Amino acid sequence: MADDDVLVASFEPSDAKRLTNSTNTNLLVESPILASALSNIFPYLLLLDNVLEVITWTNDDPYQNFLFIVIYSWLVMYWHSISYIILPIIMSITFSALVWSISSVIYDSKFDEKPTIDEILHTLHNITIRFDMLLRPMKHIPFKFKNYVKLLVMSALLTPLHWFIVSYIVPPQKCVWFSGVFILTYHSPWAFSIRRLLWRSVYVRIAAVYLTGLDIKITKKYNPADFQSISRVQSPTSSDIEELNNVPLLTDFKILKKSMVSPTQLKQIILFELLENERRWIGLGWSNLLLPNERANFVHEKSLAAAPSVENTRDDYPFPIFENDIYSYSWDWLDTDWRLDSDFNNKGSKDGWVYYDNNWTNGSNRDGFSKYTRSRKWIRKAILLIDKRETVHDA
Repeated sequence: MADDDVLVASFEPSDAKRLTNSTNTNLLVESPILASALSNIFPYLLLLDNVLEVITWTNDDPYQNFLFIVIYSWLVMYWHSISYIILPIIMSITFSALVWSISSVIYDSKFDEKPTIDEILHTLHNITIRFDMLLRPMKHIPFKFKNYVKLLVMSALLTPLHWFIVSYIVPPQKCVWFSGVFILTYHSPWAFSIRRLLWRSVYVRIAAVYLTGLDIKITKKYNPADFQSISRVQSPTSSDIEELNNVPLLTDFKILKKSMVSPTQLKQIILFELLENERRWIGLGWSNLLLPNERANFVHEKSLAAAPSVENTRDDYPFPIFENDIYSYSWDWLDTDWRLDSDFNNKGSKDGWVYYDNNWTNGSNRDGFSKYTRSRKWIRKAILLIDKRETVHDA
């Protein structure tokens, strides 16, 4: 690559980048009535933008946020001492400061420095982005009728616990202080990092499910490379036809049948075997939330390596690749969908589950009080076409 060549990657713009992006001014230039109306409300837009930048921690001076937190904490913790004497003074000073700020901006916009169209649009753009940042957590909460019912039931069941905590453990004053500090610091960078670290723990997610009753899921975008396996095998030079007898195991799949399509092409019928695993949680029942130190929700049967979900209908299934091989391999599904293996649980039930104890041992076809884990087997056939005409030239 030459010295002058530059590689540019396209990423989603950050919040800071979105706040500094320029906006289009053609709308206000073509509509002077709209420009005049926005100029009249510009002082209030500027005040709203200043409030939002403090709440979302997007201002230039983070010490201003800490100053507000200190003032709030001082007011809440010493409310009984300052509510009669100092509070009226603070309210008067705050109200006077707001009135003076708005009046000064109005005076400047009318008689001194009138706001330009770019300034108005830039302020509106910042307000839109900051409101989006403020309401972003609501987008990740599944607000459905079923979840509303669960949240109401869990709130009713936990009401005695809340009353006990407020009455005997944490006084209401501390609850108000903690709630306010949590809201004021929610969008701070360090609070965001702490939440991300805590949310990686499965115990924190389970506690959130117990406390809220919501169907909380942490999903990860499907990436076939995460499940790609490498089969270090020699080139297929065995007999032309092999039946189900003496089925060989090749890492995470089985070869059921081999046949010669042409003198240069070999076709193999491959069987993929996946295990679906679940764990029983008290109060939740069976769930795909598993402990961090145990197997994944879907694994290959023999190696217990993580596998993609059978519910994934995408065409980019991570078929195994053959390392350092001189032939060309092409995969295609023989079965249209995954199906349960009834022989896995000796046809004990239609759902195919085998129940185990807490350590995935002592399997049984029947559920019981001592069964905390369960697995069932999914199978699907594929066709592997091996072309011997392709060659690989080493660099």
